[in-house]
Amino acid sequence: MIWLLAAQATAKGDRVINQDAAHVSEHLCVVADGLGGHNAGEVASALAVEALVEARNTAVVSREATKSGGRLRQNVPLLPSIDELLGAVAEANRRVWDKSWSIVELKGMCTTLCVLAVVEKDAKELLAVVNIGDSRAYRCDEAGLWQLTQDHTARQEAIKAGVDLALLKANDLSKLSRTVGYEENVMADDWMFDPVYGHRYLLCSDGLTNAVTDSTIHSVLLECADPQEAANALVVKALDCFAADNITVLVADVKETQMISDPKVEKAR
Repeated sequence: MIWLLAAQATAKGDRVINQDAAHVSEHLCVVADGLGGHNAGEVASALAVEALVEARNTAVVSREATKSGGRLRQNVPLLPSIDELLGAVAEANRRVWDKSWSIVELKGMCTTLCVLAVVEKDAKELLAVVNIGDSRAYRCDEAGLWQLTQDHTARQEAIKAGVDLALLKANDLSKLSRTVGYEENVMADDWMFDPVYGHRYLLCSDGLTNAVTDSTIHSVLLECADPQEAANALVVKALDCFAADNITVLVADVKETQMISDPKVEKAR
């Protein structure tokens, strides 16, 4: 049985308010970073996280109830498929979009969304990462710190398209190319992984990665055995580096799963 021992820490950094939001549970971890350049980023991030968790839970309960004739399994966690998880992300996008267009003060609000979840595929439990925006997911082990997600920024889109970055304005390179709630529909990136006991995962908003180097992040994750201690320490490191943005850090350890020496990575869609 796979579960995540996870903890999160956050700080507003050099900002007036904290527009980040997070969710931590044994089978679902989420980080969202409301965009400060748009209205009500803090509303967008909180709503996206709330909607994702609710839609994920509704989907698995409904499916299980239908399959079992209304009798849910006892003492067994109900896990989504990757399609159900992506459906929950789509629902989060729809709710943020709908609210932004129903309240004038919230028009244009949007957020990033980065998810680590336990999912089921062919009766097997896997880990899934889903991402929209530039909040990131990493895997940490003794060998290094591995970025699992790709930033949805103008810079990365230009690199993928083979465009000379010198032709683009410097201010435009950091702009996000995908967010939750800014458009009626949005495409998420997603991956599935074989879980490995002892691996540690990090989800974070860019307030951490813009302030703290990968080598320092890796060192902290290795030095702090407890996920809460590690999350707290990374936030302190970002503040010590005068982080100019909100900082949210979520650290999750894989627990109670069989040892796998060479984890396979599968692009889910």
